[in-house]
Amino acid sequence: MNTQDAVKDLRALSRLINTSIDQIENEMLSRGQTYPLLSEPYSPETEEPRMAPDILAAGSIITAAAAQLIASVRIPVASALVTSLQYEVSSSLRGAIQAHVPEILREFGNKGLHVRDIAAHTKVDPSRLGRILRLLATNHIFTEISPDVFIHNRLSSILDTGKPLAEILSDPVAKHDDTLGIVALFEQLSDLPMKASSYLSETLHDPRGADNTAFHRALNTNLGYFSWLELPENNYRHKQFGASMNGVQNITPPGSLLKGFNWETLPPQSTVVDVGSGIGSMSLELAGTFPHLNFVLQDTPATLANAMNFWSTELPEAVNTDRVVLQAHDFFETQPVKQPSVFLMRMILHDWSDDKAVNILRHLCVAAGPETQLVIVDKILSYACTEDNFIGDIPGAVVEGLPPSPLLPNFGYAAVSWYLADLVVGLLVLSLGD
Repeated sequence: MNTQDAVKDLRALSRLINTSIDQIENEMLSRGQTYPLLSEPYSPETEEPRMAPDILAAGSIITAAAAQLIASVRIPVASALVTSLQYEVSSSLRGAIQAHVPEILREFGNKGLHVRDIAAHTKVDPSRLGRILRLLATNHIFTEISPDVFIHNRLSSILDTGKPLAEILSDPVAKHDDTLGIVALFEQLSDLPMKASSYLSETLHDPRGADNTAFHRALNTNLGYFSWLELPENNYRHKQFGASMNGVQNITPPGSLLKGFNWETLPPQSTVVDVGSGIGSMSLELAGTFPHLNFVLQDTPATLANAMNFWSTELPEAVNTDRVVLQAHDFFETQPVKQPSVFLMRMILHDWSDDKAVNILRHLCVAAGPETQLVIVDKILSYACTEDNFIGDIPGAVVEGLPPSPLLPNFGYAAVSWYLADLVVGLLVLSLGD
């Protein structure tokens, strides 16, 4: 490899970025739409042009190419240094959320607000908060418009629950109730997973099975993650987790669950069993779209208590008429619903080792009837290199084409959130050998 080869790759990455920008510009002009600005606050209406499949695809190429371009031109030691310190961004994000900075700026800072005035609302240290917000602004989350004066931008405004500050301060535990759950998701991911992550190396070098996750070490507990969440003293985090699963549903491209299976072909009064349903945000989308279907939501009693509050707000007639039934059930035990039309499992099996996953599926197999179908909604991660089509034989699996050269075969940074989420599961519920 010589200098010309390196420059050839740089120019190829630059062309991918420019070509994709041209595509976005042309499509916006032809559709009479405006691409969202980073400097403007988020709203579903202004974000809609970006969500078109072809625009998302172009954005993914730009993201992957830009990250690879940075990796190619930045001094290696600088890249390693930034990577080793990146946890500070996660902790700062959680700090800003828990200090209710997004809500404060929405209510009082539409023209910018000094950090001392932001801090006064929650009585936090303004000097520390200023450092947190400046690091986030350096990562394009919030904008510092003058020294120590901050204002919302598109990335920071998605950290806003939309609730009045006074309501949050009067009942902090209910902060994420009756919200989209997106902020709960960000807060949850920057909390326990980050604490557990600090023990990843120790766990890697001393694997002792499923009772030795990084979570066990970080929290010094013998309880599993989900059992720990249900302790009375962890009520806020348990509610937060339930809301965060609703957040996952709300950041999923609209209609993706509806298109992945022919729900409309199921006979009237068919029963769909949502195994490990959480609060039932996925079934809510299905119930609202397919009124001919009935649902059984299965989870722990503590989780279903939160689910009842969720459904009583979102679709009360469904639970009032028993079209949606909440059933306490441990999916490692005998399945009580026999011969339903569908067993539905969304983002469940990735939480468990192979032997436990087989145990869950075995109970479903015993309870299934001749016409029962199993729908698994999950993500299959690609290698970071070229590979044979190892998912082609999985019914319903989507085989994505390779990105243009010289991008990484798995789309690199454009797909990195899935690899980060995979590690979260490994840190919290799986031993690293599973």
